[in-house]
Amino acid sequence: MHPRDIDYLKRLYIFNQDAIQGYYSGKNFSVKNTNILSRLIEHFPLYFGYDNYRYLEVIENKLTYLAKHFEFTSDIELGSIHPAYFFGNDGDEIIFSGYENFNADTFARGWRTEKCVKTLLHPRDDTRLLLPLGNDNGCRGGLSSLFIDVPKLALKYREFMRDQTVNNETGVMLNKNNFVIKYVLSGMMSDIIDHTFMNLLMDRFYGIKPTETPKKHPFKIFEPTTQLDRYLDDTLDVITSKPIDFVNILRNIKLINCEDASELLALPDFYGTRQIQSAIVGTRIDHMLFLFDVCKSKDENGHFLNDWKRLAKRMERDSQLSRFYTYDLEKSIREKLYKLQQM
Repeated sequence: MHPRDIDYLKRLYIFNQDAIQGYYSGKNFSVKNTNILSRLIEHFPLYFGYDNYRYLEVIENKLTYLAKHFEFTSDIELGSIHPAYFFGNDGDEIIFSGYENFNADTFARGWRTEKCVKTLLHPRDDTRLLLPLGNDNGCRGGLSSLFIDVPKLALKYREFMRDQTVNNETGVMLNKNNFVIKYVLSGMMSDIIDHTFMNLLMDRFYGIKPTETPKKHPFKIFEPTTQLDRYLDDTLDVITSKPIDFVNILRNIKLINCEDASELLALPDFYGTRQIQSAIVGTRIDHMLFLFDVCKSKDENGHFLNDWKRLAKRMERDSQLSRFYTYDLEKSIREKLYKLQQM
Protein backbone atom coordinates (compact mmCIF):
# COMPACT_ATOMS: atom_id res chain seq x y z
CA MET A 1 0.00 0.00 0.00
CA HIS A 2 1.27 3.45 -0.91
CA PRO A 3 -1.00 6.16 0.52
CA ARG A 4 -1.76 9.17 -1.59
CA ASP A 5 0.67 12.02 -0.99
CA ILE A 6 3.37 9.96 0.74
CA ASP A 7 5.94 10.72 -1.98
CA TYR A 8 5.13 14.42 -1.74
CA LEU A 9 5.34 14.31 2.06
CA LYS A 10 8.68 12.51 1.87
CA ARG A 11 10.16 15.18 -0.37
CA LEU A 12 8.84 18.00 1.79
CA TYR A 13 9.82 16.58 5.18
CA ILE A 14 13.27 15.54 4.02
CA PHE A 15 13.66 19.11 2.77
CA ASN A 16 12.58 20.31 6.24
CA GLN A 17 14.93 17.87 7.90
CA ASP A 18 17.90 18.97 5.79
CA ALA A 19 17.06 22.63 6.39
CA ILE A 20 16.99 22.09 10.17
CA GLN A 21 20.22 20.13 10.21
CA GLY A 22 21.91 22.61 7.88
CA TYR A 23 20.85 25.63 9.93
CA TYR A 24 21.93 24.34 13.34
CA SER A 25 25.14 22.70 12.11
CA GLY A 26 26.05 26.00 10.44
CA LYS A 27 25.61 28.05 13.64
CA ASN A 28 27.65 28.01 16.84
CA PHE A 29 24.80 27.57 19.29
CA SER A 30 25.56 25.65 22.47
CA VAL A 31 23.76 23.70 25.17
CA LYS A 32 24.41 24.21 28.88
CA ASN A 33 27.00 22.25 30.81
CA THR A 34 24.10 20.51 32.58
CA ASN A 35 22.92 18.88 29.32
CA ILE A 36 23.04 15.10 29.73
CA LEU A 37 25.10 14.59 26.57
CA SER A 38 27.55 17.31 27.55
CA ARG A 39 28.00 15.66 30.96
CA LEU A 40 28.50 12.26 29.34
CA ILE A 41 31.12 13.60 26.90
CA GLU A 42 33.21 14.85 29.83
CA HIS A 43 34.08 11.19 30.53
CA PHE A 44 35.53 10.54 27.06
CA PRO A 45 39.34 10.65 26.69
CA LEU A 46 40.49 11.75 23.23
CA TYR A 47 43.60 9.59 22.69
CA PHE A 48 44.28 10.91 19.19
CA GLY A 49 47.20 8.50 18.87
CA TYR A 50 44.94 5.43 19.04
CA ASP A 51 43.40 4.00 15.88
CA ASN A 52 39.60 3.91 15.77
CA TYR A 53 39.20 0.31 16.91
CA ARG A 54 41.65 0.57 19.80
CA TYR A 55 39.88 3.75 20.88
CA LEU A 56 36.49 1.97 20.81
CA GLU A 57 37.90 -0.74 23.08
CA VAL A 58 38.75 1.95 25.63
CA ILE A 59 35.22 3.38 25.48
CA GLU A 60 33.53 -0.03 25.60
CA ASN A 61 35.45 -0.79 28.78
CA LYS A 62 33.85 2.30 30.32
CA LEU A 63 30.26 1.38 29.38
CA THR A 64 29.36 -0.38 32.62
CA TYR A 65 30.72 2.46 34.73
CA LEU A 66 28.97 5.12 32.65
CA ALA A 67 25.60 3.31 32.75
CA LYS A 68 25.85 3.02 36.53
CA HIS A 69 27.09 6.58 37.03
CA PHE A 70 24.34 8.20 34.92
CA GLU A 71 21.68 5.60 35.85
CA PHE A 72 21.13 4.67 32.21
CA THR A 73 19.33 1.43 31.43
CA SER A 74 21.50 -1.29 29.90
CA ASP A 75 21.73 -5.07 29.72
CA ILE A 76 23.26 -5.12 33.20
CA GLU A 77 21.89 -1.93 34.77
CA LEU A 78 18.23 -1.30 35.63
CA GLY A 79 18.78 2.46 35.50
CA SER A 80 16.06 4.92 36.43
CA ILE A 81 13.49 7.28 34.96
CA HIS A 82 15.09 10.61 34.03
CA PRO A 83 13.77 14.13 33.70
CA ALA A 84 12.93 15.03 30.11
CA TYR A 85 16.47 15.98 29.09
CA PHE A 86 15.49 15.84 25.40
CA PHE A 87 11.73 16.36 24.99
CA GLY A 88 10.98 18.63 27.97
CA ASN A 89 7.47 19.78 28.82
CA ASP A 90 7.37 18.09 32.26
CA GLY A 91 7.82 14.67 30.71
CA ASP A 92 9.84 11.63 31.74
CA GLU A 93 12.54 9.78 29.84
CA ILE A 94 13.93 6.30 29.58
CA ILE A 95 17.56 6.42 28.46
CA PHE A 96 19.21 3.23 27.23
CA SER A 97 22.96 3.08 26.74
CA GLY A 98 24.96 0.51 24.86
CA TYR A 99 26.49 -0.09 21.47
CA GLU A 100 25.77 -1.76 18.16
CA ASN A 101 28.36 -3.15 15.75
CA PHE A 102 29.51 -0.70 13.10
CA ASN A 103 32.45 0.07 10.84
CA ALA A 104 34.49 2.52 12.89
CA ASP A 105 36.63 3.78 9.99
CA THR A 106 33.57 4.52 7.81
CA PHE A 107 31.84 6.19 10.75
CA ALA A 108 34.88 8.37 11.48
CA ARG A 109 35.12 9.53 7.86
CA GLY A 110 31.47 10.61 7.85
CA TRP A 111 31.33 11.75 11.47
CA ARG A 112 29.47 15.00 10.79
CA THR A 113 26.29 13.27 9.60
CA GLU A 114 26.54 9.90 11.39
CA LYS A 115 23.96 9.35 14.14
CA CYS A 116 24.69 8.24 17.69
CA VAL A 117 21.39 8.87 19.51
CA LYS A 118 18.22 7.08 18.43
CA THR A 119 14.73 8.14 19.48
CA LEU A 120 12.64 5.07 20.34
CA LEU A 121 9.57 6.95 21.57
CA HIS A 122 8.50 10.56 22.02
CA PRO A 123 5.15 12.19 22.81
CA ARG A 124 5.13 15.02 20.26
CA ASP A 125 2.21 15.27 17.86
CA ASP A 126 2.89 18.62 16.17
CA THR A 127 4.75 19.33 12.93
CA ARG A 128 6.97 22.19 14.12
CA LEU A 129 9.94 19.77 14.32
CA LEU A 130 11.69 21.62 17.15
CA LEU A 131 15.09 20.42 18.33
CA PRO A 132 15.01 18.09 21.38
CA LEU A 133 16.60 20.62 23.73
CA GLY A 134 14.68 19.54 26.84
CA ASN A 135 12.94 22.89 27.25
CA ASP A 136 9.27 23.69 27.73
CA ASN A 137 8.40 24.67 24.17
CA GLY A 138 4.64 24.05 24.13
CA CYS A 139 4.86 20.57 22.57
CA ARG A 140 2.96 17.70 24.16
CA GLY A 141 4.78 16.21 27.12
CA GLY A 142 4.86 12.60 28.25
CA LEU A 143 7.12 9.56 28.28
CA SER A 144 9.96 9.39 25.79
CA SER A 145 12.65 6.78 25.27
CA LEU A 146 16.10 7.09 23.69
CA PHE A 147 19.13 4.92 22.97
CA ILE A 148 22.60 6.46 23.24
CA ASP A 149 25.24 4.50 21.36
CA VAL A 150 28.09 5.53 23.63
CA PRO A 151 31.02 4.36 21.45
CA LYS A 152 29.56 6.17 18.44
CA LEU A 153 29.08 9.34 20.47
CA ALA A 154 32.67 9.15 21.76
CA LEU A 155 34.15 8.52 18.31
CA LYS A 156 32.06 11.30 16.78
CA TYR A 157 33.23 13.73 19.49
CA ARG A 158 36.88 12.69 19.04
CA GLU A 159 36.66 13.40 15.30
CA PHE A 160 35.03 16.77 16.06
CA MET A 161 37.89 17.70 18.39
CA ARG A 162 40.46 16.46 15.87
CA ASP A 163 38.82 18.66 13.23
CA GLN A 164 38.93 21.63 15.61
CA THR A 165 42.65 21.08 16.11
CA VAL A 166 43.67 20.38 12.49
CA ASN A 167 41.22 22.28 10.28
CA ASN A 168 40.36 25.32 12.38
CA GLU A 169 40.80 28.20 9.94
CA THR A 170 38.82 30.75 11.97
CA GLY A 171 40.86 30.38 15.15
CA VAL A 172 37.67 30.00 17.20
CA MET A 173 37.76 26.77 19.19
CA LEU A 174 34.33 25.22 19.65
CA ASN A 175 33.64 22.97 22.63
CA LYS A 176 31.50 19.99 23.62
CA ASN A 177 28.44 22.18 24.16
CA ASN A 178 28.62 23.46 20.58
CA PHE A 179 29.19 19.90 19.35
CA VAL A 180 25.99 18.61 20.99
CA ILE A 181 23.72 21.00 19.07
CA LYS A 182 25.67 21.15 15.80
CA TYR A 183 26.23 17.44 15.28
CA VAL A 184 24.07 15.39 17.67
CA LEU A 185 20.71 17.03 18.34
CA SER A 186 20.37 18.45 14.82
CA GLY A 187 20.94 14.94 13.45
CA MET A 188 18.08 13.39 15.45
CA MET A 189 15.32 14.79 13.27
CA SER A 190 14.78 11.70 11.09
CA ASP A 191 13.58 9.60 14.06
CA ILE A 192 11.63 12.51 15.49
CA ILE A 193 9.74 13.05 12.21
CA ASP A 194 8.80 9.39 11.82
CA HIS A 195 7.64 9.05 15.43
CA THR A 196 5.63 12.25 15.00
CA PHE A 197 3.85 10.66 12.02
CA MET A 198 3.21 7.54 14.08
CA ASN A 199 1.82 9.62 16.95
CA LEU A 200 -0.42 11.59 14.58
CA LEU A 201 -1.79 8.37 13.14
CA MET A 202 -2.56 6.98 16.61
CA ASP A 203 -4.13 10.29 17.64
CA ARG A 204 -6.31 10.28 14.52
CA PHE A 205 -7.51 6.75 15.29
CA TYR A 206 -8.35 7.59 18.92
CA GLY A 207 -9.89 10.97 18.07
CA ILE A 208 -7.24 13.03 19.85
CA LYS A 209 -6.70 16.55 18.54
CA PRO A 210 -3.04 17.40 17.75
CA THR A 211 -1.23 19.88 19.98
CA GLU A 212 -0.65 23.38 18.65
CA THR A 213 2.56 25.04 19.75
CA PRO A 214 3.43 28.70 19.14
CA LYS A 215 7.18 28.01 19.08
CA LYS A 216 8.88 27.55 15.73
CA HIS A 217 12.29 27.64 14.05
CA PRO A 218 13.72 31.05 13.05
CA PHE A 219 13.37 30.00 9.41
CA LYS A 220 10.53 28.63 7.33
CA ILE A 221 9.65 24.95 7.23
CA PHE A 222 6.70 23.49 5.35
CA GLU A 223 3.65 22.04 7.12
CA PRO A 224 1.38 20.54 4.44
CA THR A 225 -1.77 19.95 6.48
CA THR A 226 -4.05 18.91 3.60
CA GLN A 227 -1.72 16.22 2.28
CA LEU A 228 -0.90 15.06 5.82
CA ASP A 229 -4.59 14.68 6.69
CA ARG A 230 -5.19 12.65 3.52
CA TYR A 231 -2.20 10.45 4.26
CA LEU A 232 -3.47 9.72 7.78
CA ASP A 233 -7.00 8.96 6.59
CA ASP A 234 -5.82 6.74 3.73
CA THR A 235 -3.44 4.82 5.99
CA LEU A 236 -6.12 4.24 8.63
CA ASP A 237 -8.55 3.14 5.95
CA VAL A 238 -6.13 0.45 4.77
CA ILE A 239 -5.06 -0.92 8.16
CA THR A 240 -8.60 -1.00 9.57
CA SER A 241 -10.34 -2.50 6.55
CA LYS A 242 -8.33 -5.67 5.98
CA PRO A 243 -7.96 -8.76 8.23
CA ILE A 244 -4.16 -8.63 8.37
CA ASP A 245 -1.70 -9.47 11.13
CA PHE A 246 0.21 -6.96 13.24
CA VAL A 247 3.38 -7.16 11.15
CA ASN A 248 1.52 -6.28 7.95
CA ILE A 249 -0.33 -3.48 9.72
CA LEU A 250 3.06 -1.97 10.55
CA ARG A 251 4.29 -2.52 6.99
CA ASN A 252 1.30 -0.61 5.65
CA ILE A 253 2.17 2.46 7.74
CA LYS A 254 4.57 4.20 5.35
CA LEU A 255 6.89 6.82 6.83
CA ILE A 256 9.34 9.51 5.78
CA ASN A 257 12.79 8.15 6.64
CA CYS A 258 12.04 4.59 7.66
CA GLU A 259 10.38 2.47 5.00
CA ASP A 260 7.48 1.73 7.34
CA ALA A 261 6.52 1.42 11.01
CA SER A 262 8.01 -2.07 11.36
CA GLU A 263 11.45 -0.54 10.76
CA LEU A 264 10.75 2.45 13.02
CA LEU A 265 9.66 0.35 16.01
CA ALA A 266 12.51 -2.16 15.79
CA LEU A 267 14.59 -1.94 18.97
CA PRO A 268 18.39 -1.89 19.21
CA ASP A 269 20.23 -5.15 19.83
CA PHE A 270 19.55 -5.83 23.50
CA TYR A 271 20.23 -9.16 25.20
CA GLY A 272 16.77 -9.11 26.79
CA THR A 273 17.94 -9.39 30.39
CA ARG A 274 15.53 -8.81 33.26
CA GLN A 275 17.12 -5.41 33.94
CA ILE A 276 16.01 -4.07 30.59
CA GLN A 277 12.52 -5.58 30.25
CA SER A 278 10.66 -2.97 32.30
CA ALA A 279 12.06 -0.15 30.18
CA ILE A 280 11.26 -1.98 26.93
CA VAL A 281 7.65 -2.55 27.99
CA GLY A 282 7.22 1.17 28.75
CA THR A 283 8.77 2.03 25.39
CA ARG A 284 6.44 -0.16 23.30
CA ILE A 285 3.24 -0.85 25.25
CA ASP A 286 1.24 1.99 23.64
CA HIS A 287 2.11 0.67 20.19
CA MET A 288 1.05 -2.83 21.24
CA LEU A 289 -2.35 -1.57 22.43
CA PHE A 290 -2.77 0.46 19.24
CA LEU A 291 -2.14 -2.61 17.08
CA PHE A 292 -4.75 -4.56 19.00
CA ASP A 293 -7.32 -1.76 18.78
CA VAL A 294 -6.75 -1.06 15.09
CA CYS A 295 -6.66 -4.62 13.76
CA LYS A 296 -9.82 -5.96 12.20
CA SER A 297 -9.22 -9.67 12.80
CA LYS A 298 -8.02 -10.84 16.22
CA ASP A 299 -7.81 -14.42 14.89
CA GLU A 300 -4.98 -13.41 12.55
CA ASN A 301 -2.94 -12.36 15.58
CA GLY A 302 -3.59 -15.14 18.07
CA HIS A 303 0.09 -16.08 18.44
CA PHE A 304 1.07 -12.46 19.11
CA LEU A 305 -1.72 -11.99 21.63
CA ASN A 306 -0.84 -15.16 23.53
CA ASP A 307 2.78 -14.03 23.80
CA TRP A 308 1.69 -10.57 24.95
CA LYS A 309 -0.63 -12.00 27.60
CA ARG A 310 2.18 -14.13 29.01
CA LEU A 311 4.49 -11.11 28.99
CA ALA A 312 1.89 -8.95 30.76
CA LYS A 313 1.25 -11.61 33.39
CA ARG A 314 4.96 -12.01 34.07
CA MET A 315 5.63 -8.26 34.19
CA GLU A 316 2.70 -7.65 36.53
CA ARG A 317 4.45 -9.77 39.16
CA ASP A 318 7.87 -8.25 38.55
CA SER A 319 9.12 -5.97 41.32
CA GLN A 320 11.35 -4.19 38.79
CA LEU A 321 8.38 -2.09 37.65
CA SER A 322 8.07 -0.36 41.01
CA ARG A 323 11.85 -0.04 41.31
CA PHE A 324 12.21 1.53 37.87
CA TYR A 325 9.15 3.75 37.32
CA THR A 326 7.74 6.64 39.28
CA TYR A 327 4.45 5.99 41.07
CA ASP A 328 2.31 7.62 38.35
CA LEU A 329 4.12 5.89 35.49
CA GLU A 330 3.99 2.53 37.24
CA LYS A 331 0.25 2.91 37.79
CA SER A 332 -0.30 3.80 34.12
CA ILE A 333 1.81 0.89 32.85
CA ARG A 334 0.12 -1.61 35.19
CA GLU A 335 -3.27 -0.49 33.84
CA LYS A 336 -2.02 -1.08 30.30
CA LEU A 337 -0.60 -4.48 31.24
CA TYR A 338 -4.04 -5.39 32.60
CA LYS A 339 -5.57 -4.42 29.24
CA LEU A 340 -3.08 -6.72 27.49
CA GLN A 341 -4.15 -9.60 29.70
CA GLN A 342 -7.82 -9.00 28.82
CA MET A 343 -7.24 -9.24 25.07
